Amino acid sequence: MPSANHPHPKFLAPGQGPAMPGPAGVQMVLKLTASETNDVISFTEYHCPPGDGPPLHRHTREDETFYVVEGAVTFHIGEPGAAQIIDAPAGSTVFGARGTPHTFKNRGTTTAKLLLIVTPPANFETFYARMMGPAEGGGAPSPAEIQRRVVVYGAEHGIEIMGPNPL
Repeated sequence: MPSANHPHPKFLAPGQGPAMPGPAGVQMVLKLTASETNDVISFTEYHCPPGDGPPLHRHTREDETFYVVEGAVTFHIGEPGAAQIIDAPAGSTVFGARGTPHTFKNRGTTTAKLLLIVTPPANFETFYARMMGPAEGGGAPSPAEIQRRVVVYGAEHGIEIMGPNPL
């Protein structure tokens, strides 16, 4: 029986789930959130446009697992100068353990779809909400404001931005 310690079951049909914009044109569809899983896991569908990808970064509080559903995405995993460059076509899984520098980029010509699993997720979800929250006076934040927030809020949430995306 569901309780505070046991989450409620949930079903989402294809295409369902609250959508929110991400940085640089990414569209995110939330499938499972921290509040629905007692901060055990989050499950998000990313629609990543060509040329998009985050800066090189590392998390100190969470692990990330990526599953490529459609398209192909290139990942950079590991310390600069010693990183693995992984070309991940549809069906690939890439794990970014906390503390490991990583990034990715859609180097293709069509939007790629990835599933992102974050454990534990609450800190990461709060970071995203702050990063993509409304601009002063309402409306969506500008790309420059999002970049500023990534650096400032990232540090507050244990996410170290290590430099631009090297891919």
